[in-house]
Parts: sequence; structure tokens; C-alpha cells
Amino acid sequence: MEDAQLREHLVADLQRAGALQEAAVARAFGSVPRHRFIPEVDEEEAYADRAISIKRAGGETVASISQPSMLARMLELAGVRPGNRVLEIGTGSGYNAALLAELAGPHGLVVTVEVEPDLVQRARIALDACGYEAVRVVLGDGHDGFAAQGPYDRIVVSAQANDIPAAWWRQLEDGGRIVVPLDIGIGGEYAAGFTRDGNELRSVGIVQCLFVALRGERRAAPAENVFLRAQHVRYGTEARAVKSIVAVPTSDASSTLLEQADVVVAQPETTFAVTLAS
Repeated sequence: MEDAQLREHLVADLQRAGALQEAAVARAFGSVPRHRFIPEVDEEEAYADRAISIKRAGGETVASISQPSMLARMLELAGVRPGNRVLEIGTGSGYNAALLAELAGPHGLVVTVEVEPDLVQRARIALDACGYEAVRVVLGDGHDGFAAQGPYDRIVVSAQANDIPAAWWRQLEDGGRIVVPLDIGIGGEYAAGFTRDGNELRSVGIVQCLFVALRGERRAAPAENVFLRAQHVRYGTEARAVKSIVAVPTSDASSTLLEQADVVVAQPETTFAVTLAS
């Protein structure tokens, strides 16, 4: 089967599954040749709806190309529009950066940051070969973002995080959106899309997910730096889905906001006020 047909089938499969609804995102998936970003597998396997490991270390996967259905849901949460300035954290294969470039268009900007030098080189080669020379691939620690070309209208994080670093706050425009796979100890791991309103991030959608952890110099906060308060549930004893989240810089957290939440998780840089599904 030709790769154009494989892309068409992928789009149709994602639409039937309910993972892909927006026409612009469908066009992006129909335009980017996914197999060119994972040459280690055959073409048909490249278009299967599953994540594929692209780098292992110490017997563990440290980088992968994400499942197309998950990428579709996250891109729809991000709501990238033509002309947007977009920062991606975690380049991996470069495939998602290409999708973002399709969405941002020729008048937009896509910067993608990757901590692994070999993946930076790999992504650069694949992006250039597919016509995405305008995407800027930066070697760096994703926790720091990339201030040199900020601020950004959209930030898309392609790795699991347990906090929203101050750099991401500084580099996100007011009214902009950030999508990040979060694991803050409540409800498992989920990709949360937020819109920024001043010093608050308010969730616009939450999707269960599973991502490789964000790598870099910074590590997850030790337990003694995490404050959790539950009004109606006891942490660790009852599994309830997350309905919505309001995030604020920890230094700006107000008692009013905290009192309205079912659960509050205070990480070093961001405090998350979580409402649980009933």
C-alpha cells in the first residue's frame, strides 16, 4: 500500500475511533509521512495506532513516537491556529513537530526542544527530508523551555511532567494554551489542556495517557515538598477521575481557590487545585 493511502487510512481510523474530530488536525495527519520519522519499522507498522520506542537506555524506553490517537487528542486540546508561535517540549522523532508545523502554517513558528543530542540530529534530518526546514530543533533541557523565541501562543509537552516549571509560565502568552501529560499523584496520568488567564491555568480538557518521563537536570520533587489536601476523598484510598484543574504559581496560590478544590497538590513551582468527578 502506498504511504498516501496509509495516511488516509490512519485518518479514517482515528475519526471512527472518535480521537480525531477537527478538520485541520485531520489534514495535518494526512500530510505528514509518519514512516519517514521511524525508518526502523516497515511502512504499515509505522501507521498503526500505537506508540513505538525509538531509544532505550538501561533496559528502559527513554523516547518514543507517540500513539497517533493520543497525539490527535492532544493537538485538538492545543488548538493550534495558523500563525501561532508554538513551543514543543520533547522532540523525540520530530513527527509531532511536523504536525505542529502543518497546523501553524507558513506564517507560524515551531520550536522544539530535546535533551538527547542523537535525537536532535535524528529529528533534524527527518524534518529536513520531509520539507519542514523551518522547524527549529534546539538541544536543551525542556524544563527551561526556549526563551529566545518566546513568548508562545501554544506550548505542547510531549513527555510526562509532575510540575509546570516557572519557565513555561513565563514563555506562555496570556490567553495561550499549554498541553502537558501530568502525573501529580491524583487519578493517574492524564494529558491536560489549559488556557492561561493571567496567573491561572484553567483546564479545557483532560485525557488519560501514558508518556515517557521528561528528562533533564531537574527531577521529580521529593515527597516532603509535596503538600496534598483532600476534602472529600482520602489520597490513595479512592480512585476517582479528574474532572477539572486550575493551576497557579505556588507563590500566588490563594486560600479561596484552594478551598473550592477537592484535592490540592502543591509542587515547588505550580499548585494544582483539582476537582474530581462525582
